[in-house]
Parts: sequence; C-alpha cells; structure tokens
Amino acid sequence: MTENTSPPQKQLHRPSGHALGTAVLAAVLTLTLAGCSGTGRDYSVPRDLCGVTVDSDLLSPFLPDGKKLTQRSYNHGVVSPRCRVSVDKHLIVYISGDVVSPDVDPIQVQARGLLRLGNPSPVDVGDAARIADRGATAVADCMREGEPMRFVTTIELEQEIPEETSKRRSDLTQLLRAYFPKAMAAVNCNEA
Repeated sequence: MTENTSPPQKQLHRPSGHALGTAVLAAVLTLTLAGCSGTGRDYSVPRDLCGVTVDSDLLSPFLPDGKKLTQRSYNHGVVSPRCRVSVDKHLIVYISGDVVSPDVDPIQVQARGLLRLGNPSPVDVGDAARIADRGATAVADCMREGEPMRFVTTIELEQEIPEETSKRRSDLTQLLRAYFPKAMAAVNCNEA
C-alpha cells in the first residue's frame, strides 16, 4: 500500500447562486449610479436672451444637459443685435435681429436659409413668419426714429432638441411669439 504524501488540495469557496446574484446586482447599481451623477443641468436657465426678457420655460426645451451656460451678445451693426447661447462651449441657439428697409422682404431673403433649417411653413407671428424644423424667422413693419422700417428676427437651433420634430416646432413657435415683439422694442422699432 502506498500512502498519499502530497499536501491536501485547498478547496475553493464558490459563492452560492444567491450571493453571486447579489454581488452582480450591487456592481450594476454602482455603475448605473456613477454614470448618472454626471447628467442633468448644473446651470440655471436664464430669464433673458442677451438682455431681451423671455420666460425661462420657453427657452428650457432647447437646452441640453451640461455644466455651464453662457450667453454672448454683440452687434453686427447699429441695429443688428446677435445672441449666442452655448452650453459647455457648444453653440446651442443663435439669434439675429436686423432693422431693414421697408422695401426688403426678409422672408424672401431668408428663403434658402429657412430651407436649410428644414421644411419651413407659415406661422402667425408678426406680419409674416416661418417655422422650420431647426429655426424660425419673423418680420414686422415698424417705425424707427420717425422712419418706416422692418424688423426681422431669426432663431437657429444648432441641436435637434427636443428630439421630436413636431414638439420642437411647437416650442419654437411659442418662443418666437414671446421673444419677437420684445426684441423689436429693444432696438427702438415700434409697431407701425
């Protein structure tokens, strides 16, 4: 008879099915919670667009999650204000305004740009307006410094937020309707 002199084999401890399931669930929850901690808005939605008062609820649908919102306003000319809204240094909304001669048809001038923004259609804002999938333009006759003029505003969305096009167009119409008359007043162009 030979005696077994090799050292005894160490038994590996295998967790039970319940213990293994609990460990996997804990790992998944940890990863999920860690992934969620960086989402959301760490900024406040402004109550104005570069100095033109607007209800923050009207601007909010177009803003993505992020850490920092910045607005940059500048004038492209004496009566040509511009506004750029960025989140985390990515342009989100671009707005331009212009006071133009009454013989200029801004809708016709903007026709190609509106097509580029997707499926423009008329909407009841100002004297004439078009809403597209990613932007809008509105125009109205006005008086500025005793002279008849026209004011035009264009809003361009750089991202497709909200994702549903019909919702985006509806939200954009509401924003344009609220913003347009205040932007016109801001450049001292009063309704004719």
